[in-house]
Order: sequence, then structure tokens, then C-alpha cells
Amino acid sequence: MAVHFGWTGRDLLTRHISRGATELDVARVSVAGKPAALFARVTAQNGADPLDDAALYAYHSSVDWGVVADRSGLTVFNSHWLSNGEWFRLPQIRWEDAAANREFLQHLTPGALVDRDIERFASKQKEPTSFLRPVDDELVDRLDGWRDQALRYASDAGRVDELLQTLYAQLFVLRTIEDRALDSQVPSLASTLTGPDRINWTSWSDLFEAARVRVGSDLFDEDVGLQIPEHVVHGVIRDLYQPRNLPGRSSRYDFSWIEADVLGLAYEKYLATVLQPAPRAPQFDMFHTAEREVSRVSVRKGSGAYYTPKFIRDYLATTCIEDFFDNSSSDNPPRVIDFACGSGSFLVAAVDQMLAHLKLRDPNRSWARELIDGGFIVGIDIDPRAVTTARLHLWQRLVQEPDALPLPNLSHVVITADGLDRGSWGELDRSYDIVLGNPPFLATSLISNREDLEARFATAKGRYDFSSLFVEQALQLLPPGGRLGIVVPNRLFKSRNGATLRSLLASGTNLLALVDFGSTRPFDADAYIGCIVARVRKPEEPAPGSVRVVEVRSLLPDFLAALLLASTEATAEVSYPAVHAYTARHPSSGGPWALLSETEQKALILIEEVSVRLDTIAAIPQGIRTGGNDLFIFEIESADGSGLCKAVNGLGESAILEIDLLQPVIYGSEVRRYENLRPAKRLLYPYRGNNVISEGEMEFQLPNTWAYFMRNRELLASRASLSKSGGKWYELVWPRDETWLKRPKLLIRDLAPRTAFALDQLGRTFIVGGTAVVPEDPDLLLPLLAYLNSDVVNGLVRRTTQQFRGDFQKFEPQHIQGIPILDRILEDEAFALQISSLAADVITAAAQGSENEAAAKERDIDALIRLAISDRGIPLSD
Repeated sequence: MAVHFGWTGRDLLTRHISRGATELDVARVSVAGKPAALFARVTAQNGADPLDDAALYAYHSSVDWGVVADRSGLTVFNSHWLSNGEWFRLPQIRWEDAAANREFLQHLTPGALVDRDIERFASKQKEPTSFLRPVDDELVDRLDGWRDQALRYASDAGRVDELLQTLYAQLFVLRTIEDRALDSQVPSLASTLTGPDRINWTSWSDLFEAARVRVGSDLFDEDVGLQIPEHVVHGVIRDLYQPRNLPGRSSRYDFSWIEADVLGLAYEKYLATVLQPAPRAPQFDMFHTAEREVSRVSVRKGSGAYYTPKFIRDYLATTCIEDFFDNSSSDNPPRVIDFACGSGSFLVAAVDQMLAHLKLRDPNRSWARELIDGGFIVGIDIDPRAVTTARLHLWQRLVQEPDALPLPNLSHVVITADGLDRGSWGELDRSYDIVLGNPPFLATSLISNREDLEARFATAKGRYDFSSLFVEQALQLLPPGGRLGIVVPNRLFKSRNGATLRSLLASGTNLLALVDFGSTRPFDADAYIGCIVARVRKPEEPAPGSVRVVEVRSLLPDFLAALLLASTEATAEVSYPAVHAYTARHPSSGGPWALLSETEQKALILIEEVSVRLDTIAAIPQGIRTGGNDLFIFEIESADGSGLCKAVNGLGESAILEIDLLQPVIYGSEVRRYENLRPAKRLLYPYRGNNVISEGEMEFQLPNTWAYFMRNRELLASRASLSKSGGKWYELVWPRDETWLKRPKLLIRDLAPRTAFALDQLGRTFIVGGTAVVPEDPDLLLPLLAYLNSDVVNGLVRRTTQQFRGDFQKFEPQHIQGIPILDRILEDEAFALQISSLAADVITAAAQGSENEAAAKERDIDALIRLAISDRGIPLSD
């Protein structure tokens, strides 16, 4: 039936399911590895509603939408929406009415499901009344609850968390073996339950002995059940059979329906936190066991490890493995490693992709076992908990294959070792065809063995990013032609500290694709991320001319992996609400990667021919740094009119000061776009004519200020940054030059979401932090204010500066000094006056709080500047 809706190829999985007398032929369809829909045809029925079975299977399979076909017609349902406690369903479409409902049924085609048309249509017909949590979240909640119980009541809480991790891994595999009917000689877990909260430990022992013999691997080397409170073991087993709140008849979990990725995700979510037990409270009641308090701690941020969303690992694994099979002449599968493997999600994604290719060669060969036994899949992590998770994740995937038992031993290919110390890898220290992964993001201040790393890695210099070392090591592991698919902080594309890594990549690889997630956050890391897909260049291979760039604007699409793959494979520039992709010139050096599209490259070349650099018509200095703002920044309370004033510093301390030394000042962080500055604060500025006032002159001519400095001498002299500047103890760290501080200028903060210049029209405002643009011709102030705040200029600057949290970017002199200033601004007086007038209107409207009017005037400015540029034959991207 799925074929009639346009679904074909290897993304279509068929199977026969039966519950009682109800039998269904089902086809689950996927888009780039993500389950998309379920098509079920009823082949046998005896009274029970077959939609119950179809929806239950869809829920287990992480499929939202499905359709059931029986003799009467078609019924569309959603497995995560409920309607008054029952599965959400739309009215049945009878067969004789199918043609009339063709438009609605089109919502189940591949393109429409990717665009979520079915959700919009269905919710208009009938709103759900409640929702079900995904099966992985439901399992995590259950397991976490029992972990809490175990830690509260265990006599010795020292190893409980570790023991539970092992137990959960064992139970997941046993439930899968049971529901897949892989070995009848392995008893069911349910057979060990005897009465409320009780375990038949003899049956338990028999079960584990059978598992050791029949299931194999090293998973069942240790029986941990007796070391965990009995009621916890009983409760966990019961909860792996009995779901909560699922509608339909006699619902129970069926682990043959749950994909390895779903169980792996549940397990890694579970491991994302640890519970830390406090000492047990004294027991005052002989009939009640004393409890201990338990606190929850995240283990991700401390280690810099963040589990990777499925769409990212599917994208990277698919891209690299497809490239290998498309371009390699080898008869062997690729050797794949992730040496910061975490939960093993990249390893499982690699297995999925390789098996899809290998089964086309020979569908009857035991490829999965060969991948493990032949060492074609390798995972390394420094965290033993992560290694346990990775092994479980792989076992769950391997158990889905024909003739899965006995499961292979993974201890030789998924190991605990230091990913950056190849000496700890043993026999796994060798060459690989593909490196995949999401290495830890850590500040260098958290790295303990910096000296050793700096001796071994070229990228371990200065304020380097820890993830850069993993990329460098990946390049060392890959031979010519080897593929790299890795997650990195996207600041590495442009930041000063990423220069060495960029140089290695630009000179040694063919960058196939660079994915930049901008300020979107696919996972809860402290950094914004990107992805690098590269092929190590062969010695005789010429440098490539281009690289595919994919910019992610939104994470909302359900099938983002498919969108990323399509955008990477396209050759033309494509733009969707969520993704913009284009071909850029391949980087050739370690300098910041501008990654301009063909349209942008052409526009930049042409605009340079009809413009001048900003730094040729204006000075672009950085603002003052005091080294102690609370001691130098004041608010005046009162003045005597003859030279003295009472002022309050940032510490709340009052002082009588000579008013001549107090200059109007604004913090860079306080600068607002299109603001005409009228600062209320004052900077104590102990300089005249750019020279510091001497101690003697200060003491005798400015006694009040001198007294204030002397009271704070110890604090002022302790400023660490002062020693670098070599100034006197009462000086500013960076005093700057009065020749521009006291001139009309534009000011901008160091970090802002976009170009955001304010106006100091009278030249009276000093700035602490931030950057100034001081035109040689003051008549250029308003035209430059309009031009520099325009969308066109913002787009140009955005290409040269790295992004920070909250979509902020840097605006220091090096980022703005090369902005091309259109010659028309300098030569066409009428045009300059026109945008100056509009800039003045924006300032007035903003000051009056008329946001709509200000926005309208800004749009007028943008339109004029775009027209002026297009009149010169220069194309601009939207």
C-alpha cells in the first residue's frame, strides 16, 4: 500500500504482525533514517479493532502518522495523539469515496509528510485532547524512578548506579530476545517474578546462566541482580512489560517493535545524569527502613560531552559512507572509528548505512557479524559509562539481524581508553577509512594535561579549542582518500584560535561540505556548532575549487537529515525556511573562512570596484579600558558651579571631585542602535592633552581627586592589566586618544546581534568598551549611520565575524574596518542627504518610542541602499 502513496526503495520496511486473531501486513517508511509513516493492511480480524494494533506498533516504532486499510476503507491515525483517552483517528474513508478524498490522502506522500501537511490538516478536522510521551522518554522516566529507589534504600549505595546501568543493559537485551523469539531456551524475565515485589532467585540464576551460554558476548559476565534491592529489580522488570496510559486492549511493551536507536536514546538520556546519594539518616522506627536523600547531577557539562541528535549523526554517517561506496574500489567495508564515541550513536548509524549497501551485494551473508569480528566498527571513549552505553547500543542494533545469537563480544572493538592518546588503544591504533564523531567541547582551562597535549598537537596552542585536537588526530588516522564527518564548534570556521586547524583542513583535505548551525542549538552545548565533511587529499590530487556550504536557520523540520542531505547533494543555490545552501570557494589557508556564495562573491568583487574601505575615510579605534570601572565611573549628584561636584562611584561611595576631570561616558554595552547619545555617567579621566597628569600636579592642583585616588591606591595598584600597559597606578589601562574621543563619531558595542551604531553628534562622549567610527568629514556622520546600520552592510559583516550565544557577533575594528562604503555616499550629495534625513527620522521616532515608524524608515533606508547598489549592476542575495 505504501507504494501507492509514492514510497519506494530501501527506506521501506515491511513485516507481518499479529496479536491474538488480528493480523496485519505493515510497511514502515522512513526519510533519511527518520521514521515517517506506517501503512497497515488487515489480513485477519476477529472482533478486535485492528487500529489498536497498528497504532501500538507505530508508537513503539516512533512513527506518528499511519493508515489502516481493511475491507471497508482507510482510517488515518496518530500514535502520539489521544482523543478522549483513545488513539486519535479521523473518520474512515470508504473505498468508494477514496477518489473524492484524493487531496487529503496526498498528505501521506513523502513530500507532504516532510512538510508536515498531515498535521495541519488533521488538527483542523479534529483536535487531540492529550498527547503521549515518546517511548524512550517513558522508559527513561520509569528507569530513573527505580534508580532513585535503589539509591534511597540500598544498604551500600557506593556501586548502585554502576550496577543499575549494567542491569538495565542486560534487561533491555533480554526483553528484545524474548519478544523477537530469538532463542526459546532463554526463559522470559517475567518467569522470575513471584508475588508482589518478589523475585524467584533460582529462576533468575537459571535465566542468567542460559543468557551466558546462549546469548554470548560479555554482557552477561556479571550477575548484578542480588546486589540491588529486590523490590527495585521486580519493579524494573514489571515496567519493561507494562506501559502506562496507552489506549487499546491489553497493551504491553513489545521490544521486537522498538528500534535500537530508540532504546539507545533512552539509555543515553538515562546516563545523562547521575544520582548522588547522601548518607542514610538514622533509623528511629524499626518497621520502616531509613531513607537517604538523593541529588541529581548532569554529567554532560562537566565532561564537555553532549549526545548528538539523530539527524546529525544520520547526515554525517550517510554522507561519508555513501561517498566511500560511490568512490572506492575496495571489496571490503570501510573501517569506521569514533574515538570519542559516547553512547555509540555514530557507530550504530554507520552500521545502518553499511548494512544497507552490503546487503545489496549479498542479502544472505552475515554482514553484521563480519563488521564486528573484522574490526570494521571501532569505538573508544575515556568514560567507562559511555562505553557500556555504546556496547548496549550496538547489541540492540545487532540483535535485529538474522541469526543474531550468539551476540558478538564487543570488548575488543569498543573500549575504554583516552581518545587523544593512541598509545592506550592497543591493537586499535591503526589506519581507518572513516572517522565520525562529536568530540568533547571543553575550555582549555579545564584540561589537566595541557603540556603533554601541546607537545603532541599542532592545534594545541594558545587558547585552543579541545575539539580541534580530535579533528587533528582524525586527520592523522585517515589515509589519502579517507573520510571525516565530525561535529565542531562553528567558531572554528572564523575565530583567531582556529587558524591552525583551518590551515590543516584547507591544505590537506577536500572539504566536501560545511554545515553551520549558526545560533540554533541542536543540543545543549555551551558552543554553537557546525559539521565538517571532508576527504583527505591524495598527494597528486589538485586542490579543489569549491565546497558545499549549508546554513541551518531553524531546527523545526521533522526530517532535517533529509533536508541536509538534499541540500548537500544539490549543485545550485537552494533556500528553504530552515536551510540555505550554496557552493562557495574552497578555503585555501588558515584565515577566517568567509564562505561566500557565488552571488555574494560576485557582489563583493563588484562592490569593491565602486567603493572605498571604511578605514580610508574614518578612524576606527577601540574604546577605553579602565581596569576598574567601579572606581572610575561616576554619577554626579550635585555641583557647586565653581569646579567641584559630589559624585558616586560604582561601589556606591561618594567623593568630592574636580568636575573638569569628569568626562561624559557610556559603556559599550549601553550603546543602542540609532540612539543620539546623551550620557548620564562620567569618567574620571586623569589626562590632559593625551598626557597623564603627574602626581605632583594632581596633589597640588587637583587635591580632591588626588585624595580620592589615595584612598583607593591599594585597589588601583592591584589591577593585573595595569602591569601590561606600564602606566602609573592611577592611570586607565587603555586611556585612548582625545583627538578622537572628543570628535563627532559613531559608536558600537563589541557584541551585538547585528550592526548597531549610535550617534555622538557633538563629540562629547567617551566610550568604555566598544568601538568608534570617527569620519574625517563630520558631514558623513548621518549618511554613514544609515549605511552601516543597513541590512546590506549587516550581511557583509556577518560573513567575516564569528557568532556567539544569542546570535551575537563581534564588532571590533578588525571586523568593520574593511566594510566597503559605496562611492555614491561620498559623491552624490542628494543621495547622502536623502539617507541622512531618513536616519534623523529613525533617531527621532526611536526616541519617541514610535517603533513602527522607526522600522518603516529603516526599510526605506534599506530599499534606497539596495537600489543604489543594484543600479551599479551588483547582485545581492536575499
